[in-house]
Amino acid sequence: MMSMKVKKTTTLILLFYLLLTVSGCHTSGRGLQIDPSSDSEISIPFPRLGMWWPNPWEQSLDDIARYNWVILFPDGEEFIDPIKSINPDILLLTATNACEIGFNPAEGAFGEENAWIQAIPPEWYLTQVGTVLSRDVNASSTVFHVENMSVTDGENAYQLFIPGDTVLIGSESVLVESIDEASRTLTVQRGYVRPASSHPAGIRIAAHITFWPNSWLMNVSTMAPAGEEQWVDYNARAAAELLSNPGWDGILLDRADANQSWLIDGSTARTIDPDQSNTLLNDYSDFDRSWNEGLRQYETKIRKIIGNKKIIFTNWGMDNFDLINGNNYEGFPLDDSSSYRSTWRQTVFGSIRDTGSYADWIEKGQKPNLTMIETYEDDGGPEPTSDGIYDNPNSHPFFEPNYQKMRFGLTTALLNDGYFSYEINTNGHGYLGLLWFDEYDNAGEGAGYLGLPLGPAYSVADFQLTGNLVSGGDFNTPGELEEWNFWTLEGNKAVFSLEKDRFVSRNQVARIDIEQTNGEDWQIALSFENIEVAAGKEYTLSFRAKADRERDLSFWAQENKEPWEDYLDFGRVELTTEWRQFEVTAQSSGTDNQAIFQFALGEKPGSLWLDD
Repeated sequence: MMSMKVKKTTTLILLFYLLLTVSGCHTSGRGLQIDPSSDSEISIPFPRLGMWWPNPWEQSLDDIARYNWVILFPDGEEFIDPIKSINPDILLLTATNACEIGFNPAEGAFGEENAWIQAIPPEWYLTQVGTVLSRDVNASSTVFHVENMSVTDGENAYQLFIPGDTVLIGSESVLVESIDEASRTLTVQRGYVRPASSHPAGIRIAAHITFWPNSWLMNVSTMAPAGEEQWVDYNARAAAELLSNPGWDGILLDRADANQSWLIDGSTARTIDPDQSNTLLNDYSDFDRSWNEGLRQYETKIRKIIGNKKIIFTNWGMDNFDLINGNNYEGFPLDDSSSYRSTWRQTVFGSIRDTGSYADWIEKGQKPNLTMIETYEDDGGPEPTSDGIYDNPNSHPFFEPNYQKMRFGLTTALLNDGYFSYEINTNGHGYLGLLWFDEYDNAGEGAGYLGLPLGPAYSVADFQLTGNLVSGGDFNTPGELEEWNFWTLEGNKAVFSLEKDRFVSRNQVARIDIEQTNGEDWQIALSFENIEVAAGKEYTLSFRAKADRERDLSFWAQENKEPWEDYLDFGRVELTTEWRQFEVTAQSSGTDNQAIFQFALGEKPGSLWLDD
């Protein structure tokens, strides 16, 4: 695969970049002028460029070395020295996956590629709710009798198995070819990746969870069954071992994102059974919290093993700013200028619950900070052709990239100090071709031609497009205070009041003292009723806040009656003991002229203040 230089210079867009973010000073040099073992900020000129998974076996090493940092496959160690001899300042990262393992079904249970998977304890897998065998099976039987075919929560029934599932039973995995609900039997292909063996009646049998083709989900959650060792312990050691070659500057932790209950989408999973008890959960919030806790343990273990001299980089990662050297915003912006997680404005400047915005990561991530906007030519990923081969648009003789989308992504990255990459899609990354644009190096004049910022970023305009949907938010009088509704559920205790504050212009702010809480943030709330929202519209919330200790603050708008549908999820922000201004944006998922907006305050005891 040949790398490609795209000739499409546009003076106007380059001028726009300069006006937005950078000085007119042209700084020579292309590499990262930093010591990865120090905590100093990277002080290289713009544009800054990264690249995921190029193909050094076939692509030009000179082309690969043009980037500031590059992620290689672990088996690409042989290219570390050749690439660094071309660009001594480049940072090279290897990669691992926090919660997925891949396999090759064509290799079968005794294939070399699948050998290590066979040693994985069954309790390490994340599975769906299952059942048990109702009859013994030998190592060759292809019909399994099971106790149940579905599970119900009283309102909805969930199939335990469907054709095409891969199913975990003891140390074996099988492929479900068909089911017979009347006889409660599964017809299966034995020894699928993990070898066949005999199994007694009463043994648990449950479907694996698969998100990416030919991979299984592993259980990062702290709710995982107990064992001599957990998946996070093993995987942290394995990640650290990948860095044994001193030529690697760090490691990517792919799929290190929070709150995995989104896997329940009907195609990936119908249920999740984190403790393998065959118990259906009616609420997955505890699972999400335990997943996030396990993910932090995983990242903490890696950091403890490798120390602070190596980079840890995540993809849409959890907001563990104290552990991680930046976050990747994969596939952003989309063709419709948004994100599959939030709107463009919220992703760039706002706050995303348990992830953090682009601005958050630039400000809070560890140094050196590799936070990047990674934009795709093809948002949805490739569709297989009739022969099963995935199409690569870059291989077409008349392929022309989406220059407008590339420039939108690059300009987004330049609104702060991050990196940028433009790639074909998620199923190949740089392996599908290294797209190079005139905007990267001023049409061959040299990298870093945009120079460095003259100062920190700031908003050039501050205005409202529509009227304010809430009132009384200045909290300057008792009457304004009464426009808001403050409530607690039984078992919680808190007080809502006005307080003078000499650091605000009109001296009055809202104070909430939380004396007792059960830890559920929504059970102590400050709300404003009867706001009007419309599906598809963007809404921006701005306010100032502080607290007597570091804490999170969540807020949203929802239906004010059953079934309490959420309309606007603004995510969360982190409060400190100093006043901070917040501005977050979300897109409404529904229309309602009597919705309720609320701040969720009950996460922990203490005091917090709101204003403006």
